[in-house]
Amino acid sequence: MRRHVSLFASFLTLATCAAPVKLPEAPVVTVPAVPAWSIDSSASNLAEQSCPTGTAAIAPAGIAVKADPVPFGPPEEVAKRLPEGVTFAGGWHLTSDNASFGGLSGLAIDGQAGLLTVSDEGAFVWLGLTDGKPDGTGKIAYVLGADGGQLHGKALADSEGLSVRDGLAIVSFERTNRVSAFALDACGAAAREARIAALPDTVAGRTIDENRGAEAMTVTPAGIVRFGYETVESGDSPLGAVIGPDESGWTGETAHNPAGYAFVGLDSVEQDGKEETYWLFRSYDPIRGSRNVIRWDNKEIVMTAPMTVDNFEGIAAQPMSNGATRLWIVSDDNFSDRQRTLLLAFDIAAPSE
Repeated sequence: MRRHVSLFASFLTLATCAAPVKLPEAPVVTVPAVPAWSIDSSASNLAEQSCPTGTAAIAPAGIAVKADPVPFGPPEEVAKRLPEGVTFAGGWHLTSDNASFGGLSGLAIDGQAGLLTVSDEGAFVWLGLTDGKPDGTGKIAYVLGADGGQLHGKALADSEGLSVRDGLAIVSFERTNRVSAFALDACGAAAREARIAALPDTVAGRTIDENRGAEAMTVTPAGIVRFGYETVESGDSPLGAVIGPDESGWTGETAHNPAGYAFVGLDSVEQDGKEETYWLFRSYDPIRGSRNVIRWDNKEIVMTAPMTVDNFEGIAAQPMSNGATRLWIVSDDNFSDRQRTLLLAFDIAAPSE
């Protein structure tokens, strides 16, 4: 219970540090102090739905992923941009000969094996790591619907947010706004969609634009699905939660977006008994190009020119054995020759006693 209350307060920090905004309207949910439902409590049922008894596991296809090092920016700018206790751990431009590689929108830590990403064209992409760096290996599997067939088209396959929990990949989709589970550990590429909950289609009395849905999603340390929409209402983006099978709604909280930015990424982890929530915001215009802001614990990294920046949408926090946290972000290249798939890592030192 203590952990849940701590994280709830972390969400409220961004919700209350600005002038009041127009809060989302129905559907509204309240997350109980002692939740009756969580991903952990439903993991076995979701795994059975995604990988029914008798289903043969299929190994994802191996792919080569070239990783060319990139800097974060000019050294003098790096020193200005990074908060105290934060260091740049590495950056890489990722490419592959596989035509389905790209569009990486969600990012999660996949145990000790590396990173798992999800493409907004409907594919899971694994990135192998050795000594904390991309090692040139990867895997790919296509996102399957509940019937076992591949999801096609943006209306159904626009996968955006990603978490890994109890052997399940938890994915948020926009356009057809929903959160679903995939038993990748048990079934691999044969894992099919197990619907957890449909998500709201309206906010503040209007229908959400199809490309402004559930971009951000995390499974909290307490096992609760929290989500945020890219849509902006009075300068902020609405936050919600899943409190049971097909029970979801707005919580009345909002992500306090930097001016001109939209909310696209979210992760929450526990490190040494303390919970932290990480927020990723994005902006773009033809003059200034792509821009991002990462926020946590009253700190932020502002990513604008001349820093190495692209369309970053995925964020994942990795607790380290020394008490530090490694923060990963990945960019969605939109399968465009004018953009790149970039992977950046930052190390956040453990707080001093």
